[in-house]
Amino acid sequence: MYKILIVDDEKMIRMGIKKVIDWEALGICEVFTASSAREALEIIEEYEPEIMITDIQMSEMTGLQLIEAARKRQPRLRVLVLTGYDSFEYARQSLRLQVQDLFLKPVDEEVLSKAVKAQVEYLEAAKAEEKSSLILQRTQGTVEQTQLEKIMRDLIHRRGEIPGLLERLKISYGIDGQRRLQMVLIVPTLYMSQKPPEENFRAMSVKNVCMSVVDAQEDGVTFSDDDGTIAVVYFLKEESDSVLEKTEELSDILKDEFDTNPKMVIGSVAEGMENLYISYNDAKYLLNTEKEGIQDIIQTFGAKRKNDIFRDIYAELKGIMCSNIGNPEYVMKAFHTFCKATQSYNLSQQTVRRLCFEIATATYFSYTGDLGEIESGKLEALSKSLISASGEEACEVTEMFLSQMLSGKEENVHEIIDQAKYYISQHLTEELTVANIAASLYITPNYFSRLFKRVTKEGCNEYIVRKRIEKAKSLLETTSLKTGKIAMMVGYRDTNYFSLAFKKHTGKSPTKYREEIQKEGKICL
Repeated sequence: MYKILIVDDEKMIRMGIKKVIDWEALGICEVFTASSAREALEIIEEYEPEIMITDIQMSEMTGLQLIEAARKRQPRLRVLVLTGYDSFEYARQSLRLQVQDLFLKPVDEEVLSKAVKAQVEYLEAAKAEEKSSLILQRTQGTVEQTQLEKIMRDLIHRRGEIPGLLERLKISYGIDGQRRLQMVLIVPTLYMSQKPPEENFRAMSVKNVCMSVVDAQEDGVTFSDDDGTIAVVYFLKEESDSVLEKTEELSDILKDEFDTNPKMVIGSVAEGMENLYISYNDAKYLLNTEKEGIQDIIQTFGAKRKNDIFRDIYAELKGIMCSNIGNPEYVMKAFHTFCKATQSYNLSQQTVRRLCFEIATATYFSYTGDLGEIESGKLEALSKSLISASGEEACEVTEMFLSQMLSGKEENVHEIIDQAKYYISQHLTEELTVANIAASLYITPNYFSRLFKRVTKEGCNEYIVRKRIEKAKSLLETTSLKTGKIAMMVGYRDTNYFSLAFKKHTGKSPTKYREEIQKEGKICL
């Protein structure tokens, strides 16, 4: 919600504007009025309104002079000008001051409301863009991430002034410290410690994947605790939201990308960052009391029991649907049972959307495997339809997809992988993640990761790194560019990370590789 200031030396006009418009419907929470420029500047100084409506002709100081003085105090102030004079000079000066709009008195209520709404929409878009830019800067940078990680470690280990840490989170990183959250620890093989370089590279890679799946999507924050364990804080958006589904998705992606089965330990739900340490300590306790050979994802018994029951039901129904493709009536009956189960277990909308897509995809592959023929566009259309659907709508959309599929042909999955490889080749120098590649194809990261691994026999992250190293080798062989520059050109913002990746794939550092090529006389400058 935003604040607005109405400035006019005629009380009837300024109070009329204040009373006639439904400000709350426009996204305005406070409306201030001023009878003079001096009074307006005092309000701007104290309350910092984001929007100002001002008359031009006023005593002491004109509206144009007010705008100039106000902008010095608040450069981003959005200004709407009212005037009773149809003067070209006023219009010219207003343009010079970059006001957002100019109206002749008397202005129509509906016209003014639309103008204010346009400014609110602009401010909302600017806020979203600034937040997105901040997240991108942090996930791509090293200094910002290092500073954030220190704050997170201080919170979970209860060091320093907690209110001050929460304030820094909000101001510097746009993170609301009052949100419900839940901690997940990734153990035991993924520690960041004094291990061989290839192990540190592996840990950094895992951490970067977590950031691309969680942080970049504004689902939470990834960092390392004092022991070097990778920790992920998930924000819970709905009352019934569960972190288990997100943890399973992240676990599947890590399995596909790194050919490993990382242990994921889930802590309890905490109310706000101030209580983050409680969720963290619960996860640590579970970790320390569990033995070797435990399941991939560890959680408290109550939550585990409920999810295990539904998982068994879901697996059984999905198996029935995939093994009875030749009997459409039986397939649809099993799906209807699945829909009822999602309501009985009060699953979140996100979970229902994900499971609908998974069950439709599994059935789709069973169907196309039997038929041997495919039809393009079906999975893409389904994923687009599910993106913003409610739980009930997701079931309806998926039911329609299954009905049409059982009487038609489907898409060749290799087309998706070809599109992904082309996207990677066109964006190799940019930030590339499983999440944003999947988004470009309108499919979920979890589904895309498994599909890419199944078709290409290597993880998507591994493929991206290999392509980047191939390009880096070419640049080292054919140019005299510095290593840091080459790292940037192949998509690495961190030179040390690039060197670790290069050495892992070639057995040599970039500098050593270039020296050996030069000695062999193969370099072309």
